[in-house]
Amino acid sequence: MSMTILIVEPEHELRSSVQHALREKGYRLYAFASAAGALESAKDVVPDLCLLTAAEDSAMDELVASLRAPGSRSQVVWIAPPGDSEVESLVRRRHPRGLLGRSNLSKEACQLALRVNRTQRRGRLLQGSPNMLGESPPILEVKATIDKIASAGASTVLLTGESGTGKEVAARLVHSQGQRVDGPFVEVDCATIPANLMESQLFGHEAGSFTDARETKMGLMELGQGGTVFLDEIGELEFGLQSKLLRVLDSRRLRRVGSSEEIPLDIHLVAATNRDLESEVRNGRFRADLFYRLDVVRIHLPPLRHRGSDVLLLADQFFDDSMRRLGRSGITLSDEVRKALQDYRWPGNVRELKNHMERLALLAQSDNEVLTESLLPAGRDSDAGNRIKLDFSDGPVAWEAIERAVFSEALRIAEGNVSEAARLLGLGRGAFRYRLARHDLTDFEDDSKKAA
Repeated sequence: MSMTILIVEPEHELRSSVQHALREKGYRLYAFASAAGALESAKDVVPDLCLLTAAEDSAMDELVASLRAPGSRSQVVWIAPPGDSEVESLVRRRHPRGLLGRSNLSKEACQLALRVNRTQRRGRLLQGSPNMLGESPPILEVKATIDKIASAGASTVLLTGESGTGKEVAARLVHSQGQRVDGPFVEVDCATIPANLMESQLFGHEAGSFTDARETKMGLMELGQGGTVFLDEIGELEFGLQSKLLRVLDSRRLRRVGSSEEIPLDIHLVAATNRDLESEVRNGRFRADLFYRLDVVRIHLPPLRHRGSDVLLLADQFFDDSMRRLGRSGITLSDEVRKALQDYRWPGNVRELKNHMERLALLAQSDNEVLTESLLPAGRDSDAGNRIKLDFSDGPVAWEAIERAVFSEALRIAEGNVSEAARLLGLGRGAFRYRLARHDLTDFEDDSKKAA
């Protein structure tokens, strides 16, 4: 959307040169020799930026008042008068925050217009950016860090935290508040793309490079040119592919599968994981050099149980959203339900809370009802919930064995229902099934087949 600029300057040559310079930059221009002309001819125009003469003009006060009316977004900047005494008079009358010099007015006006345009565009984009709800100290610290690193233009960010804590929302905030807000945001879920397809998905491929490669295809990282690539669940990336990713990040160049041509890569990278990557490095499951390359700026997303009153703040928002979507109204939560929500430990974090509030809205009997049942699962509301026993008598237990035990227990509790087991662990169905296959956990009744 082109920015609208109003110019009022009685000196013809100066006005024409500024008008020409700004029009060449693509701005919509309205230029007048007097304030009266602007009031008469541009009364229906709402300019974003106004460059006004400091010369005596009987209608200037009226013009300024209209530009500063309630609800107006117009920014007013004054063009400096030629003499020092006139500058002092302008300062006393108008209290300007800054002046544009006459000697180099075209250049200064273009620079100012660019800054204003960028600020307004960023503001419009942020209106549609994801909102990270919460007022607890841990989440306020996360927001402050995102603000700081996004404005500084951090090229690599590592997000850590349990599943369901909001790492995707944080990644989108880093992008939308950063310098690449006009570029694409490309999300890659490393847990759901099969290992044998991951390289071509990430880096692209040339036609004929493998059996099904009938045409050349750009990879997801190349699609992120000029923007941000979000590698979710990077801890699941196959070990051999980690070295290729490291080479791309170090060189800022990539080669499509089957090609010898190197393509310059201009992206910012946000990676996320719910694993302890430092432990993964010590156990030889994640490359140390890739970890150090990713760990430039680290932001840890706190679990919901550490966010205090944010639980009820989020619950109210999710509940209202669900009722609005379902076309319901007047349903409220009793004090007992609110206390149960606050006391519950939310192992699935924000994702589990959001799903639970939708369930409450769906199962309410009628509008204008006060819900008195929390419908929270029994036995998982405290540290005394389900426990997995591990045998350390023969020495250390491999992480794979621990993870396999966790997934087996989730399936047992969910009575073989994959969707429910995935929900218990705060995972998406695709990511959950990927891990089941990796641990060869196939002895269960798949709920999708059961429904069929």
